[in-house]
Amino acid sequence: MVRLLTYTPEEQLRDNIRIDQLKQYLESKNSLVWIDLEEPSNKEFSILKDIFNFHPLAIEDCVSKFHLPKIDDYENYLFLIWHSLIDNEKTARLETAEVDIFIGPNYLVTLHAEKISEIDNLYNSVLKHADLLKTGVDILLHTLLDDVTDKYFPLLDRISDKIDLLEDKMFSEPTREDLRDLFVIKHQMLTVRKIIAPEREVINALARYNTHIIRSKHIIYFQDIYDHLIRLTDLVDTSRDLTAGAMDIYLTSISNKLNEIMKRLTIVASIFMPLTLISSIYGMNFKFMPELNLRYSYFVVLIIMAIIAIWMTLYFKKKKWW
Repeated sequence: MVRLLTYTPEEQLRDNIRIDQLKQYLESKNSLVWIDLEEPSNKEFSILKDIFNFHPLAIEDCVSKFHLPKIDDYENYLFLIWHSLIDNEKTARLETAEVDIFIGPNYLVTLHAEKISEIDNLYNSVLKHADLLKTGVDILLHTLLDDVTDKYFPLLDRISDKIDLLEDKMFSEPTREDLRDLFVIKHQMLTVRKIIAPEREVINALARYNTHIIRSKHIIYFQDIYDHLIRLTDLVDTSRDLTAGAMDIYLTSISNKLNEIMKRLTIVASIFMPLTLISSIYGMNFKFMPELNLRYSYFVVLIIMAIIAIWMTLYFKKKKWW
């Protein structure tokens, strides 16, 4: 699907021009263009080469499924790869969606294989408020990157709350499912960390560009995104530490439970050891055992065994071993 917006002082904002009219707008210094390609077909991919004449390596990156965030300078335009986080409600997991971005002096091109809500929202906002495109494509790029970055915060907060909940369960009734959830969260944090780190480098590079594409007066806006990514990095690192701590609590709790079980079994075995000794003595086949001929010796031995068992049980409780 192709969505195309143009802005000129004469025509103002338009969303109904044809692809074959695009070149005349790109050649005009007074016009601004934003074209969004969602799940582009091979024919729509040809726009990148035939109309914009982008470098084959950049187009190849767009065709490929996954790349880490990066920025390439092709003199007349910049090529960026960014990632949006998607909260999959069915799997309750974080997924990433890649956005390929070309930005030139008067145009912005975005490509993405999945539907990205931030791009849809921005497109609708530009339709209602043409000033978002009128101020320049660098501001439009900032708005897009900022919206995508801001979405990271509530998602990471949700994960942080889940870690706190799992951490509390580790002290009471930890289960294998809880441990599995912790491993899932740890994997998610590694994925987010792997994406945020290069995105910081991308923004840092954008903030250094003082060209006709990223104007100097707008660099401060990209520095604000950089600050957000710094905070996100701290949140991810904190969540990873909490996850590791919760996993340690789980292992410690399981180990403590195992120790408690072994202690109880040891106490039971200790109580029965003297009783077993006494019963084994009378299991020996010796002829001369005087007490065997006593009428009440069997009951006396049972009473002695009961007294020993009760005394040992009370002794263990007094020592708080049981």
